[in-house]
Amino acid sequence: MSNSTKTTFIIAAVVFVLSLVAFGLMIFEVERQGSQLSEQIKTLEAERAQEESFFRLQRIFEETASDRENLKDLFLASESNSIDFLNLVEELAPQAGVSLKTNSLDLSEDKESEKKWIEVSFSFSASRLRVENFLKILENLPYVLRIESYSMNNKSGSEWAADVTMKIQILSHD
Repeated sequence: MSNSTKTTFIIAAVVFVLSLVAFGLMIFEVERQGSQLSEQIKTLEAERAQEESFFRLQRIFEETASDRENLKDLFLASESNSIDFLNLVEELAPQAGVSLKTNSLDLSEDKESEKKWIEVSFSFSASRLRVENFLKILENLPYVLRIESYSMNNKSGSEWAADVTMKIQILSHD
């Protein structure tokens, strides 16, 4: 072998080794960037999922605004709204033909659920049918309420009296 052939062979071997090293570095860099791209795609998908979830919740929030408003009307927003409730009951009493007296108005809290309630006690009197009808009206008032106690007795002849204790829930946000 001549010197020029040896030199050419050595140069070719060095170029080949350098090409292999360069090719190896390119493969390493492609795999590194591929894994980075994979992580970025996962992050982007997670962000898009959160964004879709946010928009879905926002759409539900907007679509249910009237339903939430209607539900809110079934609760007393605060203790001070008990005046509106009492006014409503006192307005309904003459329409139902009963004489009404508010005996007490107290704030109470349910120990188990820690919900606040306004406890109201009423006495009313009229004919038996009117007293029973007014009780039905009280039971169907558009509030979250429960009748705690009810008693009805005959005062005289056609005059009946009833005592009702009821609780109206106060709206609370957690």
